[in-house]
Amino acid sequence: MNSLHIPTPPSPVLPTQPAVPLTLQWKRQPLPPLQAVQVLDFRAGDIALLEVEQGRVWVTCDGLLEDYFLEAGQRLSFTGPVRLRVSAEGSRPAKLNWATHRPGESAVCPQKPTATSKPLRGTPVTLANGASA
Repeated sequence: MNSLHIPTPPSPVLPTQPAVPLTLQWKRQPLPPLQAVQVLDFRAGDIALLEVEQGRVWVTCDGLLEDYFLEAGQRLSFTGPVRLRVSAEGSRPAKLNWATHRPGESAVCPQKPTATSKPLRGTPVTLANGASA
């Protein structure tokens, strides 16, 4: 039986603690309730790292069918090129922290010492230096 394989964009993954510490420039994105969707663009070869600091955030990625709803403490990553659309979910404000990692650069995905961290399941991305993102 023949089947047609249609490639889909890679699904996002949960960053894990890399073998080599990385130093990242995190940016804070306030997401007021009922505000227009905000767009985050990442270039080819970039790894987009997202972490919700406060509230609940809706994330969707152009080319993927799934939508993601992240709670405070949850993380997600996407491999570029990718265009993400984000907004606060519901009537409460949210804060999203995001960073861009370019494989081959030295960088750390710092683990935040919170007991409320709720990781999402996913497949780790292997960086050019052999570490996982």
